[in-house]
Amino acid sequence: MPKRNRTIFSPVAPAWKVRDMIAQLGGVGPTTEKLMAKGFFPPTADTIQGWSSRNSCPGAWIPALFAVAQDAGLIDSPMDALIRDFRLKKKGNKGSKPPALPHKEQHK
Repeated sequence: MPKRNRTIFSPVAPAWKVRDMIAQLGGVGPTTEKLMAKGFFPPTADTIQGWSSRNSCPGAWIPALFAVAQDAGLIDSPMDALIRDFRLKKKGNKGSKPPALPHKEQHK
């Protein structure tokens, strides 16, 4: 009996606010120093500059960058660093936008 074809959902890569986090951490140099202070092996300055230019960060470095951003008070959780919320849509909700509130009736 032939196997049924599987439905493959196309993955959507998350888009993070990497450029904003690096800028608010003080730029490339201070971000490197803060990563080293947390105990991470320091990436080169060109590496962090590349993250800022591309507005992306390799998956292995995302937890380290989020840890530094959380310590600095820039984000409360990694979900705060998303450009858009790519989670499944909820009923009455279109993506990352909250559901519309009902209009208040105007009293005369």
